[in-house]
Amino acid sequence: MLSYVVMIPAITILLLIIGGIAALFIKPVEFKDSRTSVFISIMGSIAVVVLSFNVILNTLGLESQNSINRAKFTKEAIDKLWLFPNQLLKEAEHARPEFIASLYYNNATFYKLTNGKTTPSTLRSEAEEQYITIVLIQSWEDYLTLRNLDHTGEIVWLHNFIQWAQSPYLKKKYDAIKYNFSQSTIDFGDLLFEYAARIPVPSENPTVYKETVEKLLKDTRLQQIFKTTGH
Repeated sequence: MLSYVVMIPAITILLLIIGGIAALFIKPVEFKDSRTSVFISIMGSIAVVVLSFNVILNTLGLESQNSINRAKFTKEAIDKLWLFPNQLLKEAEHARPEFIASLYYNNATFYKLTNGKTTPSTLRSEAEEQYITIVLIQSWEDYLTLRNLDHTGEIVWLHNFIQWAQSPYLKKKYDAIKYNFSQSTIDFGDLLFEYAARIPVPSENPTVYKETVEKLLKDTRLQQIFKTTGH
């Protein structure tokens, strides 16, 4: 069965063709006051209404599809920028415990389990921690590129990112490899670490993150980063 998107334009075109054919065989003087004139005028008016209705339906359809696309993108963004990094941390086999715990300073239990402990680095631990660092920074870069395409919201993303930025271990590795990323990502990361340094460790008061993020969003440097990335 043909959808209304196809049927409505087809009917409209058919009406216009009929009107055009009729105009070829009807004399203008006689046609002016004839019933055929009235009929074709009515058909022309109907065609205009039908076309307008079709435009409205297409617009609504596009808006609905855009909403579906944004919902789908939101799911994909959450999977890639948040769930995957957390899964990576959960499944890490060689990263030092204090490195993993430092990315969750909002969790006092993690902090207590590793506070004061120093695990010797190994080649594998360094490699895995660097890989985790790259994934986290790439999440920040992807966020700047795609932030307007999902429904998650600035506060939610920044709330999560600033928790990672509390890690002194992440900061050290970030400083070593940040120049592999775009300047906007570097500026964004520097701001995250700057604001994260204002949050106490461990952070048992969850509202401190929201308050810090609200201040960060008002920072003209962050607004300039958003402007630079074209969103």
